[in-house]
Amino acid sequence: MQHLFLQYDPSRRLRQDWHNALSEAESHFRHLLSSSSSREWKRVSTIADSPQIPKGKAKASGSPEVADVVVHRKNGKAGDQIYRAVLDVSTGDDPASLQSWKAVLSTPELRQVWDPAVEAAHLVEMFDPTTRVSKTNFTLGWPAK
Repeated sequence: MQHLFLQYDPSRRLRQDWHNALSEAESHFRHLLSSSSSREWKRVSTIADSPQIPKGKAKASGSPEVADVVVHRKNGKAGDQIYRAVLDVSTGDDPASLQSWKAVLSTPELRQVWDPAVEAAHLVEMFDPTTRVSKTNFTLGWPAK
């Protein structure tokens, strides 16, 4: 009499589902970046475009003017709204490096500065430059507030 045992690894299935979701999100994001058809993206007026606010008064927390940001909206497949903001920054003759932007966006302690949904965040453990564990406390929105 022979017994056949099948080994089921739920973590393997979870990793595969996570990898599939990440791949789908990356391909959707790349599609949004590459789509530049004027029929898909409609320009949205911003606060800085309104005539009531003088040009010098509509300033963001950084140095660029809000009036320099161009915002477009596109309707998604599920009826959701997708927004794209574009800011052209002059770097002069110096080559532009995105490493500083990447550092700001990937540092957990700085996330509460640029993400209003985050109350606090900190790095728990860093295994290597691309693998890290961080803890993020999100603010509760309505109706849980």
